[in-house]
Amino acid sequence: MFETISKIFNPNKLTDAIINTGDALVFTDEEQAKMKLNMLKAFQPFKLAQRLLAFMFAANFIIAFWVGAVLLLTKSKSFDSYIDLVAAFNFGWIMMAIVSFYYGGGFLNSLKKGK
Repeated sequence: MFETISKIFNPNKLTDAIINTGDALVFTDEEQAKMKLNMLKAFQPFKLAQRLLAFMFAANFIIAFWVGAVLLLTKSKSFDSYIDLVAAFNFGWIMMAIVSFYYGGGFLNSLKKGK
């Protein structure tokens, strides 16, 4: 029993635990830089997926715009039905959501740094 208690309250281990706890409470500039670097590495797959989705949607949006422009300039009879079809997709809300997610994080970070 005394052996178990002496293992639990070993002064060497207790001192090491106190030092490690105190060290973990304070971050140096170097530790913060390493944490940011690790965070950036962790977000790389997300950023690639984010850019791919934004590119895929932007390509569809641009194609839809130019098809509508061509139909308008050629005064095609199907222009009105095309506009109804495009309006059904609510591109404005989708584009606003994508742009806000794509640029919103950087914008919020710049606001935090400004304060």
